[in-house]
Amino acid sequence: MTEKQELISRRSFLTILGICISAVIGGFSFLKFRHRISGKIIGPDREIGHRIRENLKHELGSNKNRNVSEKVKVLILGSGISGLSSGYYLHKSGFADFKILELEEEAGGNSRSGKNSIGAFPWGAHYLPQPGEEAVLVRKFLEESEVIVGRDNRGKPVYDERYLCFDPEERIFYQGRWNEGLFPGGNTESNAGLEERKFKEWIRKWRIKRGSDGKKAFTIPIDLSSRDPEILKLDRINFFEYIKEQGFRTKELFWFLDYSVRDDFGGSIDTISAWIGLHYFCSRPVDESGEDLTLLTWPQGNGFLVDKLRTPISSKIQTGTLVEKVLPSDSKESRFTVQVYSIETKEQKVIHCDSIVYALPSFTRKYILGEKSDVTKGLTYSPWLVANLSVDRIPTGKGIPPCWDNVIYQSPSLGYIVSTHQDLRAGREESVLTYYRAFGEKDTVSIRKKMMRTSWSEWKDSILFDLKKAHPDIEKRIQNIDVMTYAHAMIRPVPGLIWGGQREALAISYPNLHFAHSDLSGISIFEEALIRGNHAAMKILGEQRL
Repeated sequence: MTEKQELISRRSFLTILGICISAVIGGFSFLKFRHRISGKIIGPDREIGHRIRENLKHELGSNKNRNVSEKVKVLILGSGISGLSSGYYLHKSGFADFKILELEEEAGGNSRSGKNSIGAFPWGAHYLPQPGEEAVLVRKFLEESEVIVGRDNRGKPVYDERYLCFDPEERIFYQGRWNEGLFPGGNTESNAGLEERKFKEWIRKWRIKRGSDGKKAFTIPIDLSSRDPEILKLDRINFFEYIKEQGFRTKELFWFLDYSVRDDFGGSIDTISAWIGLHYFCSRPVDESGEDLTLLTWPQGNGFLVDKLRTPISSKIQTGTLVEKVLPSDSKESRFTVQVYSIETKEQKVIHCDSIVYALPSFTRKYILGEKSDVTKGLTYSPWLVANLSVDRIPTGKGIPPCWDNVIYQSPSLGYIVSTHQDLRAGREESVLTYYRAFGEKDTVSIRKKMMRTSWSEWKDSILFDLKKAHPDIEKRIQNIDVMTYAHAMIRPVPGLIWGGQREALAISYPNLHFAHSDLSGISIFEEALIRGNHAAMKILGEQRL
């Protein structure tokens, strides 16, 4: 072989070798791109949160930083909607000497939101029904937030159309295809379809019903509902038993009712009361035909409302701070000494204050306030999972096209919403799907323990298994899955909670210490949290004027 031939052969060999190596590497890259999904579990550090159960081990006197302290007139504990509401209304009234303490890195509680390169998305509550005329404070807040932009000739609110859920709004995967709406009725003349019509007629009668006191049977705020004993007795039985007593029978209706109450209350049809089950369907306004009014929603869900509450008082919010103990002050300069722990510095200190708004979940009271009464005994909290899935294209499927809310019949989840649904940009393909699961089982303790043991990979597999029922190719659409678990996401309105006297007991103030949380209403919804926060702020302002 000549030198030239040898050089050509060597070059040919190296070229072929390079092509082979590139092909192999490219193949691996292709496989990696097709099958690898990134992600993580995010959210609160459970060990930090559990410090409040071990206060005896973390007494302030044993900490070298025990002399670190500050003074503020009013301290608001918790920055969920109720805590932010208290701060918002104190600020609106011209009162400035307050501080809000929050354990997490962001304010908002169950209404927090996130953002990535695709856009904003919710980490919890993702819509607000149009409030009825009884919800005066909520309507006023929406006016201040420029969500309500005027009134029509009948005096009814006119909403900014950007915030009304765009069509198509809802679909359900039932009998192998996507169908309009969320009721799995199929053919209107089927047993399920006929029972749906029967149920709607029954609900229409309850919507217009008034009690012996002249008040609506069900409304928001919940405390404006009728106190007629014949209506209130429904709070003592569970929803499932009551529905069966009315002669309803189809599995489709039972599934739909179970889905509905898990969505709002985190409890299943047999763990919540019949009164609150009816309240879900009857408490909010409807149109002339009896259909629900268009929902209000935003890409970041109720994070939009959080921003409206937080923006004017952002300098007052201190995040990354665990409230460990509230004690009477031994100083004449303040009424309370509040022991706190900094997540960042791992230091304890005390904050002295004259008044407190307790906007933390009620189950924490026995640890932080040291309550000895049974006022919080028996409270049940529903665990939740929320996952945000970044996808290169919104999944479709047989039947109607993708909607804002997409639900799979007989799924353990509540389905997913499309965060870019309200995006006005045309031709948008990539999106974030927010996937929800409420654990409505009776044994919430076992669920929480299981949640703590479950890895990200296991959550991912569970989510994929569920979604593949409707979207067989979903795995290759997903780029990232982030998961957040809420061990005590929301109070569950079990039989007896709403009208058994416990809510009223939870709402009773101590001298200069007022409670403000949706727990006091027995349901975790924005309207009630906003109102509870406002009530506490008004009590604080009343004290300041004395």
